[in-house]
Amino acid sequence: MRLAGLDFETANGKLGSICAVGCAILDTGAVMERKEWLVCPHHGYRWMREDFTEIHGITYWDVCNCGEFDCIWPDLRRMLLSADCVAIHNASFDLGHLRSVLALYELPSVEFDYVDSLMISRRLFPEMPSHSLDMMAERFGITFRHHNALEDATACASIVARMGVPDGFLRHFATNVQA
Repeated sequence: MRLAGLDFETANGKLGSICAVGCAILDTGAVMERKEWLVCPHHGYRWMREDFTEIHGITYWDVCNCGEFDCIWPDLRRMLLSADCVAIHNASFDLGHLRSVLALYELPSVEFDYVDSLMISRRLFPEMPSHSLDMMAERFGITFRHHNALEDATACASIVARMGVPDGFLRHFATNVQA
């Protein structure tokens, strides 16, 4: 199965305040392509909450001269659509930001199948005290730098490649945004 791992880091609590994107393509568990983008959030969304910066290490000065989401979307979209399934840890967070940023920039609709590695890990490993990305990576012997968008995306796809996708866990993401 060809998986695309996806992860966003955000500038603040506003939906769509994406400041970093990571995407990793794995084919039968092997990394085929990886890409990370620093993103200048949409005007009005650019302020960086200090506690968010403490988590991911990204400051306003890191992103102020970067392209906005609409500049990176064609390449990210290509990567996502090249996969059979997109793997996301705590998918409601990332998909909420994706839906919002696509609407902000009035980008064309997109559809893809996805799985939430958090939901799968909770089902397959109920005995674990935590199903956070770093705990699941540790369980599978995956080392990575947590809260780095590319590292998180790669770890998530690697975890799903090892766990598999149980019946009933495949979901469909679709936006109703029209250009």
